[in-house]
Amino acid sequence: MMRISSIAYNQDRDCIGCAIRDEKQISTYILSFQIADQLLSRYQGKWGISGNAITLLFTDLDHPLTIDYDSGIINYGSLTTAFYHRYNPAKGLTVLVEDICSDLAIPQSEPIEYEEYFFRLFVKLVEIFHARCNVQILPGKNEGKWEIRLGEGEASGWIGKDGIAENRFGEKIDIKQWQSLRIEKAALYVFGFNSFCKNFQCPIK
Repeated sequence: MMRISSIAYNQDRDCIGCAIRDEKQISTYILSFQIADQLLSRYQGKWGISGNAITLLFTDLDHPLTIDYDSGIINYGSLTTAFYHRYNPAKGLTVLVEDICSDLAIPQSEPIEYEEYFFRLFVKLVEIFHARCNVQILPGKNEGKWEIRLGEGEASGWIGKDGIAENRFGEKIDIKQWQSLRIEKAALYVFGFNSFCKNFQCPIK
């Protein structure tokens, strides 16, 4: 049976995830993944992650779109826009994405469910654990593989496009078995499998 502990933390005792990190840097990183998620749901296409950016290649649009999660700058063709300072919690992410599309002369489109399971999983890992634990998603050394890194090289795990996850202890698991779960729960299982935190049990033990 797969088990995982509560998401609740005693931050005074167990977690110093964002104690010495810049709030703007944290917010920009999370927003970058959320914006990319919204754009993929509207326009469909392929995605990639480089050292400091998410690149989206849309099926029916003319140019690749790059979201720099260090600077908070988005490039599309010859057009550029910034997003960090424009996010308004009262208006929400949807309005921000619509404004970005307007800035970049991208035609408006309604969001639909898209099939990029791994990217949706990475978005949820970032939403839940980046501010708390500095979880980052990075390109792996081999194409078609991504690194899930905790902090500044403190610990890493890997996920391949074949769905095989490997933690730093050499243990492997096929995460496709979790695709029927809510994406939030699957993200918790991936985090727990990598044994990043004593508050999260490994789901295969």
